[in-house]
Amino acid sequence: MIVTAATFAAVLFASQLRRKRKEGSILLGSNGFTKQWKNAQGYDIFSYFWPTAVDKPKGILLLLHGHGVYVVFEFLKSRGVGLERVYEGSWIEELNKQGYSCCGIDAQSKGRSSGYKQMRTMFDSFDDLVNDDLDFVSKLPELGGEKFSNLPIFPFAMSMGGARAAMMILRNEALFKAALFYAPMLSLERVSKQGLNPYLKPLITAISLIGPHWRLAAAATNDIYPDLQAEFDNDVLSDNGMTRVRVASEYLRVTTHIMENLEKITLPFVTFHSDGDTMVDPDGSRRLVQESSSKIKSYENCPGSWHILIHEEGNEVTLQKTIDFLNKVNSKPKYVTFSEASAQYQW
Repeated sequence: MIVTAATFAAVLFASQLRRKRKEGSILLGSNGFTKQWKNAQGYDIFSYFWPTAVDKPKGILLLLHGHGVYVVFEFLKSRGVGLERVYEGSWIEELNKQGYSCCGIDAQSKGRSSGYKQMRTMFDSFDDLVNDDLDFVSKLPELGGEKFSNLPIFPFAMSMGGARAAMMILRNEALFKAALFYAPMLSLERVSKQGLNPYLKPLITAISLIGPHWRLAAAATNDIYPDLQAEFDNDVLSDNGMTRVRVASEYLRVTTHIMENLEKITLPFVTFHSDGDTMVDPDGSRRLVQESSSKIKSYENCPGSWHILIHEEGNEVTLQKTIDFLNKVNSKPKYVTFSEASAQYQW
């Protein structure tokens, strides 16, 4: 039998297509999909959508991932080192069953999104990330369709995503019904005292001007759950390198701003944190509860955990508390259109 080049190419293409479809179903389930769009800076932003299949959707969870990772790695189910995370058995699958559509973007320069000078985990200003998040919210009906339209929106924020959520809330709280934080990066006081960080902190603004892309700031490692650390270290789309100077400088600037403006936050929220967190300061979550003006707010301690609360031991309890909180604050769904909320937006 003679196999022509064209036949071989067709067979190869079909094989690649089947593999991509299989990978897509693993990541996205039966209803999920992805979209790519360009932000105001011209970067390609990759977005994910997992619509609920229930007849009467309850709301939209805006997935905000943390530093060095991306939506799939942050929110889907772990299968072990070297294996891509999956929809089946994940928090996202359960939240879909509960009536919530889930969506999020890989922040610029992270995951499958492009960014500043094609560097990984590098941006000029944290405000650029927040602008992308707000633009994504405005595009939800266009990009996501019916299951992402005319429903209350809830920031669902992990780690650095907590700072993204807090900054969006401080800019335009009317966009959101309530917020959920998981080990949010609201304060870096504890981290700034580790390793060489105390010596770098006073100089970081100056160094940021000289070598903004230099990697100098140390990041904590997950010694409590080394298997999860190994997954992160071996994931091809995650970045386990030291934090770039400009990024570290922006993190300090933004967390300082958030801590100085906590009283301006009035929407309902819950924040989950562990006292064993060495990545960000759990006191940031405590101060959020103490100093915000919200009437419905709570701090949920996660004993035995480190920082990756969605994947660490006890996450099933945290997920149930998450569902309980959503049921409490969303008993009477209320939606404010983006244009209505934007009337209050302070650019």
